[in-house]
Amino acid sequence: MSERFDDAALQDACLDLARVVLAAGHSQVSNDILETLADRFHREVADFAPGIARAGRDPNLLTRAVHYIIDAHALPLMGTDLEWFRQALVCLVELAVPGIALSDKGGAFLRDVQLGIEQSLGDLE
Repeated sequence: MSERFDDAALQDACLDLARVVLAAGHSQVSNDILETLADRFHREVADFAPGIARAGRDPNLLTRAVHYIIDAHALPLMGTDLEWFRQALVCLVELAVPGIALSDKGGAFLRDVQLGIEQSLGDLE
């Protein structure tokens, strides 16, 4: 599968993420700060695209991962530290595009993830 990487969609998702984590009640965040953080998120994510494409997968899954992070992990007032984001992204990419062999014990967790995914997808229907 060689999907065209939609960088503009990724940039939009990163801007949405920046809006969520910088939300500070009624305070207005400057566009410069918002765009700077969105660019930092974008750089972190875009680095994964070539490896995902080399694995034969759609690199646009990165945009979907950012939207998932917005829904499931991003909280207002998380600030500008990206470590939480890096860790979440690495975990999601590894689940979506496995790159390492797992032990039986580690692999057993994937069954739990599979059940959770089935439950979440059922909730969407």
